[in-house]
Amino acid sequence: MPAPGYLSRDAVKPHAGRRRTPQPIRRRTMYFDFRDKPDRLCVKEMVHGYNISSCLFVAVELELADLLAAGPLALVDLARRSGTDPDALKRILRLLMSAGIFSVDEQDRCALTPRAEFLRRDNPESIASEVELFAGAETYLAWSELLQCARTGQTGFGQFFGKSLFEYLAEHPDSAQRFHLGWHEISICAGLETAEAIDFADNRHVVDVGGGYGIVTAQLLRKYDHLRGTIYDLEFSLARAGHTLREYGVDERCGIVPGDGFTVVPGGGDVHLLKSVLHTMNDDDSVRVLTNCANALEPGGRILVLERVISEDGGYVWGNVVDVAMLVMTGGRERTIQDYARLYERAGLGLTGSTLLPCGFSVIEGRK
Repeated sequence: MPAPGYLSRDAVKPHAGRRRTPQPIRRRTMYFDFRDKPDRLCVKEMVHGYNISSCLFVAVELELADLLAAGPLALVDLARRSGTDPDALKRILRLLMSAGIFSVDEQDRCALTPRAEFLRRDNPESIASEVELFAGAETYLAWSELLQCARTGQTGFGQFFGKSLFEYLAEHPDSAQRFHLGWHEISICAGLETAEAIDFADNRHVVDVGGGYGIVTAQLLRKYDHLRGTIYDLEFSLARAGHTLREYGVDERCGIVPGDGFTVVPGGGDVHLLKSVLHTMNDDDSVRVLTNCANALEPGGRILVLERVISEDGGYVWGNVVDVAMLVMTGGRERTIQDYARLYERAGLGLTGSTLLPCGFSVIEGRK
């Protein structure tokens, strides 16, 4: 399958009477395209996967895609605007080109490719914040301790930083914002698809436990104008929740309450929502939070847990990737649907169904 990103001398030819815009040519193979490659080469490219992710982190931090959004720029101009060394920048872009991200022609004109468009912050499908969260900074350092995780079963984050992830975030506002912006971005599709796939017509008040910046509940309230909500999370995690609710025009129907789900969950809700919460915890802590939800939930109410479910057949899914990430970052884990059934039972709940969303998350429903 051809891939974008390279120019040869033959790709730029003079044209009488007008200036021709150089176009990238396509080559037969590219970095991280494992089709029709020898197994040894595939493994070799996997070894160097972090090289690409590190370059992606740099590109997002420097906002290269945003700088190129209006059109191609000369390398020297892009370097000046991004505050970088032209030669170093060209070498980083050249590696990203091998994965189909950005292009640089023989006149050193830099441009976006279709893949690079997803690094633009103004793209509704942007993954810029996800790149910042997972491809650098504290996450990158924590993953450097994976060998110790394997030997000890302890988190890489704790071994590198000497404290838990959430203790660290409470003390570092910039890091907390990067963390929550990344999960806010990831949760946009999950919130939209939950609003479409799950019927809330008979509900009146959703309590979003561990709701962070509130994107999932904001989308539910925008679709169901009779619904009210409460965003409940640690105080530092709620920093931009009000902004989200105002952006979606639902702030008058949604409260923001700081607190800790390990201690208590607010009452008054007939549906509790937990998006990417339980996977950060071990089983005992998950049961503790679920039990607090069950105690606060109105009779007949339901709990909706949004997580990536590990498939029973052991197939490769994103759940396996995030499972190891939780080993490294929090000591939590991804689970099978049977695992969730056991957690629900321990908390006095019954698992009543699971709905797989197109984005890969599942809505796992429980009843009191």
